[in-house]
Amino acid sequence: MRLNYGRTFLIGCAFLGVQALFAIYNAYMPIFLQAGRPDFTLAAPLPGGFGLGAGVTGLVMSLENLAALLILPVIGALSDVTAHRLGRRKPFLLIGAPITALAFMALPFLLGQPLWIFMLVTLVFVVFVDVIRTPIIAMMPDVTPSPLRSQANGIINLMGGLGAVLAFVIGGLLYRVAIPGPFLFGGIALLIGSALAIFLVPVLSTADLPRPPGGRLGAVRLALGGEEGGLLANVRAVLGERDRSTLLLLAAILCLFLNFSALTVFFTSFATVTLGVERGQEALLLAWFSLSIVIFAFPAGMVGTRIGRRRSLLAGAVLMGTTLVVIGLSTNLGLIRALLVLAGMGWSLIVVNTLPMVLDCAPQDGVERIGAYTGIYFIATQSAEVLGPTLLGVLLDLTGRDFRLIFAYAAAALLAGALLLLRVRRGEAVLDGRL
Repeated sequence: MRLNYGRTFLIGCAFLGVQALFAIYNAYMPIFLQAGRPDFTLAAPLPGGFGLGAGVTGLVMSLENLAALLILPVIGALSDVTAHRLGRRKPFLLIGAPITALAFMALPFLLGQPLWIFMLVTLVFVVFVDVIRTPIIAMMPDVTPSPLRSQANGIINLMGGLGAVLAFVIGGLLYRVAIPGPFLFGGIALLIGSALAIFLVPVLSTADLPRPPGGRLGAVRLALGGEEGGLLANVRAVLGERDRSTLLLLAAILCLFLNFSALTVFFTSFATVTLGVERGQEALLLAWFSLSIVIFAFPAGMVGTRIGRRRSLLAGAVLMGTTLVVIGLSTNLGLIRALLVLAGMGWSLIVVNTLPMVLDCAPQDGVERIGAYTGIYFIATQSAEVLGPTLLGVLLDLTGRDFRLIFAYAAAALLAGALLLLRVRRGEAVLDGRL
C-alpha cells in the first residue's frame, strides 16, 4: 500500500490557494478595520481604514467562521451525494473558486468606501470560500486509504503552509509597493490551484451513487436528513456514542483551534502595536510560523503514523503552548522568530493528525461518510474560529488592549485541549474495517 504523491500534491495545490487567501485575509483585514482609530498606531499611514475597536474587529473577523460553521457541514454532506460527470467534489470548485477569487481581489479597492459596501463584498467572499473548502479537503480521503491519511494530510498541510508562506513573504513585499498587491496574488493563486485540481485529478466514478428523487432539492434533503450518511444522522451518531470519544475529540479540537485563531487574527496587531515593526514586516514575521508548518507537515504525518495520532496531538499541544508563553514574555525579534518556528512544529503535529482522527471515528459500515465527517470536523474548527476572535477581542478591550494577552489565552486553550484528548479512545488508523 503506497501513497499516490502526485495526486495528493495536485489536491494540495487547491488547498495552497485557499490557505494563501486566509493568510492574507487574517493578516490585513484586522489592520484595514482598525486603521484610523486614534490608539491604533501604524508605522505608515493607511488611507481609508474604518477605525473599528478590537472587539468589533474580532466580531467581523469571526463572520467568516460563522458562515463556515453553517455552510461547511452542509456542503460536505451534499458533496457525498452529488452524482456529476466531474465527480462528487469538483462541481463545487468549478463554481465557487472564480467567485471567491474575484470578491477577495476587490476588497482592498473598497478602502475608503462606505463600510456596508466593504462588508457586502466580504460576505460574498466568506460564503463562496466555504463552498469550496470541504470538497477540497474531502478529495484527499476519497483517494487515500485510512492508514495513509496522516501522511497524505501531511502533504496537504505542507501545501497549505506553503501557501501561507508565499502569502506572507510575497504578499508582504507586494503590500509595501501597493496595498492591493497581496490580494491580487492570493486570488490568482486560488484560481491556479483550483484549476490544477479540477482538470488533473482523476474523476472518481459516481455510477454507484443513488440518484435521489427530486433532483438537486432531493439531493439536499438526502444530504441533510438521510437515515444513512445524512448530516443529521451522523451528528446523532456522534452524540449517541457510548464512550463519547468522537464528541470529546471534537471538543479538544475546538480548544486547540481557539489557540490558532488567536495567533493568526491578532498577531499582526501585536507585531505592529507592541513590537513596532514596519508595514509589511508584520506578515514577514508571521511567515516563520508558516514556513515551519511547511517544513514539518509531512514529518508530522509520519510521526502520527508511527506513534499514533493522539500522542502526536498531545506532543504538539505541549510544544506549541510552551513556546507561545515565552513569546508573550519576549521583545527580541530574533528569539521570537525562532520560537515561531517551534510553534509551527507543534501546530503541524496537531493540524495534520486531527482530520484523519475524526474521519476514522466514523462507523465502518460501508456508507459514504467522508464529506459528512469532514463537515463535522469543520463544525469543531469553525466554532473555535467564531468564538476565538470575538472572545479575545473583548478580552483585549477589557484589559486595555495589551496584545501580549494573546499568548496566555492561546496557551490556556492548548492546555484545555490536551486534557480533553486524554479521555479520547478512538480515531487511530483503521485496517480492514477494524481499529
